[in-house]
Amino acid sequence: MKIKVSQISNREHNVKTSNKNMEKMFNLQLLMAQADDIADKEPIEIIKIQRDMLHDSIDFLTTVLGLNKQEQDKLSELDFKQTVEAVNYTFERMMGMSDEDIDLANKKEQAADKSDKD
Repeated sequence: MKIKVSQISNREHNVKTSNKNMEKMFNLQLLMAQADDIADKEPIEIIKIQRDMLHDSIDFLTTVLGLNKQEQDKLSELDFKQTVEAVNYTFERMMGMSDEDIDLANKKEQAADKSDKD
């Protein structure tokens, strides 16, 4: 499938949903879930989990998208929020969502967030 991650480049990346790539995706999702569950963890452990999540996010995008040197440099300069957005977008596309599906889901989420605040 073709995935264009605008935070990194204008190039469309050919991404295979091979078992190897899907395993990388699931492993990173698991690590992200563990990073959200920090209630009983010590500060050093939290920092290590967050560091690992950043490292694995960069590795995931670099490997799955097949980033060239220029794109890797751009990824290194992104802020963390943009990196997580790029990872989540890549997850959604690998799970079979189209750009239209993703836009619709984001609009529904924004509407739900707005109604929660009202």
